[in-house]
Amino acid sequence: MKKSIILCTLLAFAFTCVEAQGTLRDALAQIKSQGTYSTLIYYGADFSHVIVNDAQKIPRSVKYSQVYPAAWVAFVEKELPPDGFVRSALGFPEFSYRQQEIFENSIAANPDLITGHDNTISAETIKSMISAYKLEAKSGLGLVLIPETFSKPTETATTWVVFFDVGSREILYKTKVYGKCSHMGYTAHWASGVVEGFKYFLNH
Repeated sequence: MKKSIILCTLLAFAFTCVEAQGTLRDALAQIKSQGTYSTLIYYGADFSHVIVNDAQKIPRSVKYSQVYPAAWVAFVEKELPPDGFVRSALGFPEFSYRQQEIFENSIAANPDLITGHDNTISAETIKSMISAYKLEAKSGLGLVLIPETFSKPTETATTWVVFFDVGSREILYKTKVYGKCSHMGYTAHWASGVVEGFKYFLNH
């Protein structure tokens, strides 16, 4: 009986997380109400503000902050081919991938990358991050993934999916997505959660 109650509680939690996530359909509906875009520029993932809740690894935080953000960028790019899977899923007439334009921003992780707690990135912080990007394009719809927390206790990655107007940097839509981290190794393990969360967003 006790096992059944625990199982039901876990399932309820899982469904709550899924239901709390926005979807591509939600995003396009909200964006359409604010303007029309034929061009989408995908900037990939920005790991500069992610926190890893993994207390046992805290002594390695500074070293890992210098190595893993770039590896995570590469993993997401490999597992979610921008000019293949992502382009097809988003379905915009004009699409380009320009992660290189925010690369230095996206790997500038906090030396205190690893902590013993989860993280929260505020709306104001997201706005400041996007405003600081030096982008070549002057118009279009931008899309960036901003991982927030990699949680060892729950083996879950929490990531913001953010659409913004490239010209004004106004945020048009944002939502958190959740992905299970199941691979081996510090690169694949955490970045796989970003991949899974974004896949869910794109496929629903």
